[in-house]
Formats: sequence, C-alpha cells, structure tokens
Amino acid sequence: MRYFAITFIPCIVLYPFLIRLFRRLHVGQFIREEGPDLHGYKTGTPTMGGVLFSTFAALSCFAFGYTIDGLAIVLFSLIGFLDDLLSVVRKKSLGLRAWQKLSLQIVFAAVLVILIKPDTKLQIPFVQKDLELGNVYWIFAVLLIAGLSNATNLTDGLDGLATSVFLTSAIPYWLLLGKSADSLILLSLCLMAFLFYNIKPAKVFMGDTGSLALGALIAVVSIRTSTEIVALLCSTVFIAETLSVIIQVSSYKLFKKRVFKMSPIHHHFELLGWSEERIVQMFALVNLTVSMFVLLSEKAL
Repeated sequence: MRYFAITFIPCIVLYPFLIRLFRRLHVGQFIREEGPDLHGYKTGTPTMGGVLFSTFAALSCFAFGYTIDGLAIVLFSLIGFLDDLLSVVRKKSLGLRAWQKLSLQIVFAAVLVILIKPDTKLQIPFVQKDLELGNVYWIFAVLLIAGLSNATNLTDGLDGLATSVFLTSAIPYWLLLGKSADSLILLSLCLMAFLFYNIKPAKVFMGDTGSLALGALIAVVSIRTSTEIVALLCSTVFIAETLSVIIQVSSYKLFKKRVFKMSPIHHHFELLGWSEERIVQMFALVNLTVSMFVLLSEKAL
C-alpha cells in the first residue's frame, strides 16, 4: 500500500496540472517529417511527461534502498530531458544527435555497471547452466543497458505503446524476481498513472525523458540479479522493434531495398491499415504472452 501511495496517487493527481503547465509553456511534440501522415494531429501535444513519473519512481527507489536503480532512472531520464528540451527549443523533432545520445548512454551505462560490480557469469534460463564471459561481460553489460534504453525509446511511437509493453515486461519479471526487483513495480505504478493520460488520444507524451529510462531500468535490474537473458525474453517486443530498424537500415544500405513499409515495425503495421489501438493491444498481448511463458517456465524449475 505504501508503494501505491507514493507513486501512483501523486502521479495521477499531478498529471493534469503538468499537462496544463506544459500547454501554457508550449512544451509540445514535434512530429518527425519522415513519420506517417497519420500522426500530424499529434503535433503540439505536451511532451516530456516522463519527467513526472521518472521523478517519483527515482525518489521511491532511493527511499526504499534501490539506489543504483534510482540512479539509472535519473541518468537516462537526464539524457532524454536534454534531447526533448533541445527539440522544444529548436521547434523540430531533432534534439541530441545520435552520436551524442549514444555516447552519454554508454558513459552512464559504464558507471552503473561499475557500481553494480556484477558476476561475470551469464545464466542460461530453462537449463540452469552458466556461461563465464570474463572481461567480455563488462562490454556486454554496458551494451545491454544502452541497447535496451534505445529499444524502449524506439517503441515509444504510438499512444500508450511503450507504456503498455513495459508493463507487460516489468510486472511478470518482477513476479519472478520478487523483492530484489521492487524498483520495477515502483516505476510500473507511476506508469500506470501516466497511462490514464497517454491512451489514445494522448493528452501527454512521455518523450525521451521517460522512454530512455524504461529499458535502462530493466537492464540494470537484470545485471544486479544475473537474469540478463530472462530480461531480454521478457522484452520481446522491445527487441523486435530494434531489430526491425537494424534490418531496415542494413537492407537499404546493402541492397537499396526496404523490408518493411517503415520502421520501427509498429509503423509498418500502421501503414498496413492497422489502427493504433489494435497495434498497442496486439503488441502488449504478444509481449505479455512471452513474459508469462518465461515466468511460468522459470517458476516450474
């Protein structure tokens, strides 16, 4: 009950005030020019809504002793905040350049991995075996944090999509790990409040301020608990969104052909005629199905 009281309740009460403030300050979303024509009506919708749920999630983590997890939320939200702020100031969708964002992600990820001091063995789920990576593990861990952070960022393209997919990843993952992963439920409670205002038609977007922190937290928890592969399996849709971009870019550069109508893959389904609501529901359902399979399989061992 105390988790609920210091996360969900203040967020759901404060979001209407934040939305009105951002409207007065003209902190609105700028839709990228190469995006689907269907998204034109979203221009001007308040963005950077992630600043509220990230703040309460981080403070809650610090209050209950999940210091590194709280730090992960703060650091990656800061990257997103800089990106969103530059976009608002410049009045276009371009914020930080890709190399600037990635550089900050790698530096912050390295700091977090050093603080965690992880076991360099990679646990293989379902077979109860370990793979010793030695020093290579440190590189893997840094890339895992930066990669999952980018994956959740790429998924944040439709009303309620990144939030819904995160909840279907984080809650089953938390049920598997228990108290050691309570930071996941703290952030999930904040996001549940946010989702009331982010379901289509969204009254506010989380922006990079929120989306970058989502994947970073999942990755940090997985490194702390030596469940990295389980975390990746519970993040199936996030991984698929990222792979769709990699496949699209690689195919075009190598063969001048596009595999998808547009990437990330949720835009491909939009251009096939799927409604936003159907995409969000199906992606969340697929992610929940895989996450529940992983949860039940691990519990059965």
